[in-house]
Amino acid sequence: MAMSDARYKLLGGGQYPSECDEDAPVPPALPVLFCRCEPGNQLAIVKQSRHPKTAGRAFYICKRWVPPPPNPPPMTEEEKQEVAIYHVNNPSKCHCGVRAKLHRHNIGVPPKFTSFFKCSLKTKVSVM
Repeated sequence: MAMSDARYKLLGGGQYPSECDEDAPVPPALPVLFCRCEPGNQLAIVKQSRHPKTAGRAFYICKRWVPPPPNPPPMTEEEKQEVAIYHVNNPSKCHCGVRAKLHRHNIGVPPKFTSFFKCSLKTKVSVM
C-alpha cells in the first residue's frame, strides 16, 4: 500500500536530499539523527559526497549494515563418514518418486570423481 505524499513528508521521507542533487541545501551541523528504517530507530550517519557536482557536501544516510552470520565450523572426518553412511542408507528420491541409486565411477581404482545418486529406473519414460 503506497503512502500519500502528505503522510510521507510527515514521517520525514524526503527530508534528506540525494548526494547527486546539486541544488540541495547543505545539512546543518546537528546532533546525529535517527533514521526511519524498518528495523527500528537506528542512528543516521553523515557521509561526504563524492559526486562531482556536490563534492565536499555532507549528507545523512542510513547505516543499513547487518553483520553476516558466522560460518559453521568445518566438519570432522567422523562427521563426514556419518553423513555419507546416512545418505547411502537413506538415498534421496528422484523427481519421479523412485529411490535414487548410488553410482560410482572407477570402482576398482582409487576414486577420481564424486559419487552421485541417479534414478534407479532403467526406462527413459518421463512422468507427467
